[in-house]
Amino acid sequence: MSSHPLRPVTLAEAPAVGGTPVRPVRVPLPGRSVRLWLKLEAENSFGSVKARTAAALLDRLEETGHLGPGRRVVESTSGNLGVALAGLCRARGYACSLVVEESTPRTSVDRMAAYGAEVLTVRPAPGTTTLDARLAAVRDLLARDPDAVWTDQYASSANPRVHETRTAVELAAAAPEGGFDAVCVAVSTGGTLAGVATHFRRHAPATSVVAVDAVGSAALGGPPAERPSKLAGFGSGRRSRFVEPRHWDAVVRLRDEDAAAACARVLVRGGVSLGGSAGAAVLAAVLRAGADPALREVACLCPDDGEKYPQIDPAHAGSRPAGAAPAVADALDCLNLLTPEGG
Repeated sequence: MSSHPLRPVTLAEAPAVGGTPVRPVRVPLPGRSVRLWLKLEAENSFGSVKARTAAALLDRLEETGHLGPGRRVVESTSGNLGVALAGLCRARGYACSLVVEESTPRTSVDRMAAYGAEVLTVRPAPGTTTLDARLAAVRDLLARDPDAVWTDQYASSANPRVHETRTAVELAAAAPEGGFDAVCVAVSTGGTLAGVATHFRRHAPATSVVAVDAVGSAALGGPPAERPSKLAGFGSGRRSRFVEPRHWDAVVRLRDEDAAAACARVLVRGGVSLGGSAGAAVLAAVLRAGADPALREVACLCPDDGEKYPQIDPAHAGSRPAGAAPAVADALDCLNLLTPEGG
């Protein structure tokens, strides 16, 4: 059962967004250790960092007069944003139609529907990606319903802006004396990475920004490829419109299987449930720290928890994923020795 069960949302409710905790854990490396600071976004209402994004997208449309009574919100989603939009639309009194794909976690789909959203599941046509199929369905909904409004998480500047002005500010405020040596952020639409990077570039330029993408993702460039063990919300079938090379100092690309293995280890060793993209950020942090002795205090943006991901199996926390690169396998072994700070 999820640690963030569905709860009723009333029209008068203002769901809590932001103020999420940061939890330090320590990971031993050869000859030293690194402290990881986990920003646990699952503590937002609706269970993910996408509560921030959803609220910002709706606020922008309301402020500009594009969204008001009688309108319908439409969006393409891999899961978390759809849950948050469904809940917020119910709270604000809007109809909501969400387009998902077959790999979207069942728990997420059920939550969207329970909040009153219409949920449409699509399949890609031959030679196209699942994101192509989702966006085609969004365009069809907009063409058929004159009252429909697209929040457009892929292009709205409200997406990176909320992470620059709120998510990153909170994260920076939790830094130890001397600040973070690096911050690791996984990419999907790229809004979180672009926003966090912009803040740190301006206010803590000594902090290295590590972009984390999935093998087979096109979010940071390159063609998309088949991902049999795809983790929802990690990577994308198309390049991000928000992220540019100036936003990162290093890129780490990880297989979905390895990210899931990292989640299992953090759960077993640290008692912290992380979703796939969070596990990727943690694993990337260990890899980067292993390669750079200057990295001792590293922040990891953790978008959600691992309850809805069937790929994450704590029973396999002690075994190396088949085909893992030697450096990745070594980093996973280090995570098997993780301890909560002070533990």
